[in-house]
Amino acid sequence: MNRVLLAVLLCLPAALSAQAPEQLFAEGNQAYQQGDLGKALGLYESILHNGYVAGDLYYNLGNAYYRSGNIARAILNYERARRLMPDDEDLRHNLQLAGTMITDKIEPAPRLFLWDWWQGLKDSFSLLTITWICYGCFVLFLGAFCVVLLGRTYLLRTAGLWCAGVAVLLLACTLLLMYVRVAELHRTDEAVVMTGVVTVKNSPDEKSSDAFVLHAGIRVQLIDRVGSWVKIHIADGKVGWIQENGVERI
Repeated sequence: MNRVLLAVLLCLPAALSAQAPEQLFAEGNQAYQQGDLGKALGLYESILHNGYVAGDLYYNLGNAYYRSGNIARAILNYERARRLMPDDEDLRHNLQLAGTMITDKIEPAPRLFLWDWWQGLKDSFSLLTITWICYGCFVLFLGAFCVVLLGRTYLLRTAGLWCAGVAVLLLACTLLLMYVRVAELHRTDEAVVMTGVVTVKNSPDEKSSDAFVLHAGIRVQLIDRVGSWVKIHIADGKVGWIQENGVERI
């Protein structure tokens, strides 16, 4: 009896720990709905601080920051949420809405239509959806392969062979898409400007000449680093150097 009680007591903290993020998330949502944004932000951030990550968590955190007036942090968390659930329409809408609230209006440099098509294709599927598609293609291939081996007629075996070929092609495409999506989840070269106003320099030196000015909320790509300086690239093609503490990685 004592051994059973000891086992229950040892398992209880783990069970409570497993439930804690869900409970905190629910409390954060309730605080958000009641307009207590400070409490909601604290609860959401505490979940992240404990190492738990989810698209809905980043999305709700972005909403709370948006309502509190911190547009840069709202965009940062929306971008983090988009990596986990790129096909969410509400998230896209809120990210676009937050983008209209920032000072800088940057027009992206022209790109090949194939690149935009590829970006649209990637953003149409979450990693979970791609995983299920891969599983379906694999099952289809196994079924078609069995038809090829066990089919009683030439026509049936030929149809199975064609189905197997199509399944392999689809599986290869979805595996490639999965690889790209997983790689994007671990990218460290994208960031959002967090400083209200930052002067971008032509070289990693405070005495260097000014290149241009950016404001909080702008998404940038990090392409180099020298000491405490990072070289950034923005959507319209401009490049320059800023202090690393002026941005936060997505």
